[in-house]
Amino acid sequence: MHTASYQQIDPAVLMRLAGDRSTFRVLSQTFMEHAPELFRQLVGALQRADYTAIGRLSHALKGMTTLVGADRLTTLLQTLELAARAQQPAEATELGQLFVQVLTEVSASVEDDGIAA
Repeated sequence: MHTASYQQIDPAVLMRLAGDRSTFRVLSQTFMEHAPELFRQLVGALQRADYTAIGRLSHALKGMTTLVGADRLTTLLQTLELAARAQQPAEATELGQLFVQVLTEVSASVEDDGIAA
């Protein structure tokens, strides 16, 4: 049993959706496989001030972070998405740090048998 301390995610959110440990692990793995590439693309779009891409990518990543219970990151992505739709820049200084924390915690949650179904 490996009970991790979670600050940026709530694994119970994904477990309620998944319904069992096997599906939880598959969904967590899917997040870990796809979210980093979306994040990389989002960072590039932010650097280019490509509002269309920022809106699309922040929306897609927001859907994934919602599923893993990453409320702070989800809120930041929502802010980026709304600002992009308005063709306005948004504050994103916490984005990288939050993403790394979320990814680390999702990875830890895969082996955490203390997460109840």
